[in-house]
Parts: sequence; C-alpha cells; structure tokens
Amino acid sequence: MKKRLSIFFSFILLVSLILSGCSSKGIEEEPAAGKSETKKEQKLTINAISEPPSLDPALIDNQIAGDISNQLFEGLVRLDEKGNVVAGVAESWDISDDKTVYTFHLNKNAKWSNGDPVTAEDFIFSWERVLNPEVAAPLGSNLFFIKNGAAYNEGTVKDFNEVGIKAPDEQTLEITLERPTSFFLELTSFFTLLPVNKKVAEANDKWATDAKTFVSNGPFQLKEWKHDQELVMVPNENYWAKEVVKLDELKWVMVNDQNTEYGMYKSGEIAVAEQIPNSIKSQLIQSGDAEKLPSASVAYLRFNHENKVFSNPKIRKALSMALDRQLIVDKVTQGGETPAFSFIPNGLGNGVGEFREQAGDSLFKDKSVEEAKQLLEEGKDELGLSSLPKVTLLFYTSDLYNQLTQAMQEMWKKNLGLEVELKTMERKVFVQNVQKGDYELAIYSTGADYNDAQNLLGQFTTGDVYNYSKISIPAYDELVKKVDTELDLNKRAEYMQEAEKVLLEDMAIAPLYFNNKVYLQQDNVKNVHRYIIQAVDYREAFVE
Repeated sequence: MKKRLSIFFSFILLVSLILSGCSSKGIEEEPAAGKSETKKEQKLTINAISEPPSLDPALIDNQIAGDISNQLFEGLVRLDEKGNVVAGVAESWDISDDKTVYTFHLNKNAKWSNGDPVTAEDFIFSWERVLNPEVAAPLGSNLFFIKNGAAYNEGTVKDFNEVGIKAPDEQTLEITLERPTSFFLELTSFFTLLPVNKKVAEANDKWATDAKTFVSNGPFQLKEWKHDQELVMVPNENYWAKEVVKLDELKWVMVNDQNTEYGMYKSGEIAVAEQIPNSIKSQLIQSGDAEKLPSASVAYLRFNHENKVFSNPKIRKALSMALDRQLIVDKVTQGGETPAFSFIPNGLGNGVGEFREQAGDSLFKDKSVEEAKQLLEEGKDELGLSSLPKVTLLFYTSDLYNQLTQAMQEMWKKNLGLEVELKTMERKVFVQNVQKGDYELAIYSTGADYNDAQNLLGQFTTGDVYNYSKISIPAYDELVKKVDTELDLNKRAEYMQEAEKVLLEDMAIAPLYFNNKVYLQQDNVKNVHRYIIQAVDYREAFVE
C-alpha cells in the first residue's frame, strides 16, 4: 500500500511540475531576446500630426519627418540617452591632428532591412544627392562643411571626385572638411546625413514613397503606410543591434487637431502627445502630468522686407517694442517659455562655450509704448504715409497661434492704434505662402540642426534660400562670411555675436520667445530619449 502511495505522490509531483512549467510559459511568457520582461503588449501609437512630405533623407525639411526617419534610419553615429555621441553604423572613427579629416570604420554587421550590407558607397551616394543642385535638397547646407561641398552645390565644382568624401574600401568612409568643425561628428547623426541604399534607389526612384519598396537601416522598418492616415513600423530584424529594440510595433497616426490629440491621449489611444491644447498646458505642467524640455528653437515675427511698410526699420521696431513678451509667455503660451530679447536660443554653442552666456540676453527692449509710437510716426513720415494701410498677420492654424496672434493684435491696437488683420491657414499651405513671399507679417519658428549658433545665422544673409523675409544687410552678410571662414574660434564667436546684434539693431526680425518641448507621455512608457536639438529616439523604448 505504501509503495502504491509513493508511486501516486511521485506521479502527482511530476504532473505538478509539468503543469507549473506550462503555466510559466503560457502566462508569464519568457521574453524573447531583446524584448522587455513585461506582460504588457509592446506596441506604441504616437501622433505625427500630419503626413510627412518625404521620408527620403535628402528631401526631409521638417521635424515630423525627421522624428519618423530617425527610427527608420541610422547615421554614422547616434546619441545615447544623455545626448553623447556613440557608435551607429560606424563602430569607430579617427580624427586627424588638425581636426579636418574624419575616417569612419563601418560595422560589418550593419545591414539594410532587405539584408544588403550598409557600405561606404551608400553614404557617398546619399550625400552626393544632398549636395547635387538638381536634387535641391532643402537642408543641403548641412554638408557645406565638407571640402568643396558648397562649391559642388553651387556648380563651381563640377566633378564630385573633388568633394571631400571618399571610400578607401566598403567599410571605410573618409571625410575631409573645409576647416575644423567641432560639431561635425554629432552632425552625422542628423537626418540630412542618413544613408540611402544605393542599389535600391538607383533601381527605383520612387522607393521612398511606399512601404513595399521602402528600405532602411535603422532599428525599425516600414510595414505599412496609409498616406495621410497612419504609418506602421516593426523591428528591423537585420539591424545590427536588434537585441536592444523592445517594441513589436511603433505606429504613427496623423491627427492635426490639439483637442482631438489630447482626447486620444486621455483615452489611451496614443502613448505620447506633443500638441497640447494651450488652455490646459500650464495646468498640466504644474500638476506634473506634462513634461517640458528646453528646445534650441525660437519663435519670432517675420517681416517681409519687400513690402513697402515693413521695408522701414522704424516701423518694424515700433511693432516689436509695442509687445509685452513676458505677458505673452505668462498668459498666452504657458509652456514655460522664456521671453526672447535676442535671437540665438539658450543651449547652443559657439565653438568655445555657450553662446548666450557669452553674448548676454538683452539686445533690445519691449513694453516701450511711447517710444514705439514715436518710431511709428517717424516711419510713416519717411514713407510719405499719413496712416498705415491695414496689415495682415499670417499664421498656421493651431490652438497656440490662434491665441498668440489675438494677443498681439490687441497689443498693437491698444498701444499703437494699429489695425492688424489675422489670417490663418493649414500648416503646409502657410509654409508655401511664406516661402513664396506671399505675406506681410508672419509668425514663424526656427530651430537648430546642430549645436552651433552659426546654424541659425546663415538663413538671413542676402540671397540665402531660407531668407524668406528678403533681408539684405551688407554688414551682416560680411560678418556671417567671416564666421564661415575664421579658424580662430574665439574670433569666430565674436563675429557671431556681432552678427546677431546687427540683425536685431533695425529689427530685421522680431524674436518673441524661446520654445520648450512640452509633451505628455503615459507613465508606463519608458526609455524614450529626447534631445534639445536632435530628433526623438524610440530605439530602446518599451511599455512597462
């Protein structure tokens, strides 16, 4: 009897162990390699706001497309969670003693989503397209630091072999710069400098328009792209560091309304919201529900200098001085922004330090109503006008800009007796109008592509492709030219400071405030990396 009981209990114990093992796998689910040890479904949905005009690195010109492309592609280097440069496609690099030659050694395990190896020729192919004037890459100037890059783009150098981009072999990329450029290494992580699969692009020039033909080399690959609706990414199984990718799906929806986006966030439909209704932004920050991050970006009033009224510096100064910037950030923007009495945002370097720390904060003043009135009268007299015609302020439709423009409209009417008509339009159409010069006044915002103040100064030189205000100040042009060529970093920093002063002396533009990135993120979403300058990074994100 005892023997039978012993056999019975041994059987029960064996069954218990088997069931215990089955239970462990069925409920707890052992994580696959590289996946988060969590029961939560590893899927994130984010709002991209609108359809990216292009995901071809050479043609990207906005933050939305930049954020999306940063998940699909990887450059020579990438940034870690603290913003430090770490290995990307390049596993190591050497820099010459004179800081002008960078030799990148590519990771032999770096592959495209179709299995092709990532080679130095892919980078050369991509960067040649960025510099090729026929492609008209919107941010081609980001490669002008390379020897003869600007000359090739301008057409004065015809042979691309004369540009400082070489491939000694498939795994080595050698870059020669015009002059030492302290931020160049970090710049190679920016979306303009991402690689393109040469073989794929040469076989199909429409490769970047459809998920079925889209080939990338980053942590994610494109699974589905319903234009103007959603874009779905899944892990790139050929990615060299695929073990760090924890998400099974990263979806981007396209909802261009702040209230709708906030409602989707509250209901759990999206994990992250970055377009928060202005009416509740301050409350959400104070409660700790919303986070804010400094941004190397400035909002400003753009004048069309080809317009008769705004060709006059006294009228431009009058409109700027009649505003109360502190009131604007306290009562209107409400995102912890800083009033801007200069142009270069906080946090940007100049090669020898932090630009704003050395240049100071206050280059002009506001809330000077009597002086503004006097300048307005003098400006009208110089133009031979008894009164100003009705002025139109153009902006793109958003909760923030709706309130901001109304506040400015009231200030100008109260302080100057000036009637300003407000005109709003969809963002894409707004940008097209400004680029064509079809405006009088416009609210604009610009941010840095790399960590150097020079990045934001060049766009206001005479004839620059981004000089939508048609500004032409010879003294400013000369200073920016010196910035571009000066090898002494201390002198270069001084030229940048002087250039900023000249730009604002006659209020060529009117800075309003320095931006913050304000966002909502579900508490169980972890390891999303955000930076002052670069695009957001979901490579290591997971749901807890």
